[in-house]
Amino acid sequence: MESKAHSFLAEWAINFLKNKDILAKKIEKIERNKDGFDVYVKYKDREQYVIVAPQLKDMDSIIKKISSNSYFSIVTLNSKENFEAIVKSWNALTGFKFLNIIFVNPFSESDKKWVIFPHTHHKICDEDSLETGLKSMFAMVEPIEEKQLLAKITG
Repeated sequence: MESKAHSFLAEWAINFLKNKDILAKKIEKIERNKDGFDVYVKYKDREQYVIVAPQLKDMDSIIKKISSNSYFSIVTLNSKENFEAIVKSWNALTGFKFLNIIFVNPFSESDKKWVIFPHTHHKICDEDSLETGLKSMFAMVEPIEEKQLLAKITG
């Protein structure tokens, strides 16, 4: 049984992907809970698998689900803990060419999300300034914890 926060973020991810595709119109179908992934998107030219994790407590099991030859997204809350989990797992994440991580706060007064492609970012970013660069992107969206999200969606 998925949590309310998990369900809310999965729906947010589906709407985000649909909105991104408004002009290209490449999405053929979207399914929930297919092949062990929260969201599956079939585009005309590729497939994308989405892992929704309000909290990135178990990065090892998330990393095990990802492969190098498919498109993957991790959708997570823009929290300090999730940010630190990504920084800690950075070297493992950079090996996946088609992975992006979407940090979300749907209730942020400023930007609602920021996206990072670890493989690409690793190639163009100086390792010494990695955390500083990521922190500046993290700061563009107000942080939110799972309990704060639950308070907002259950009212």
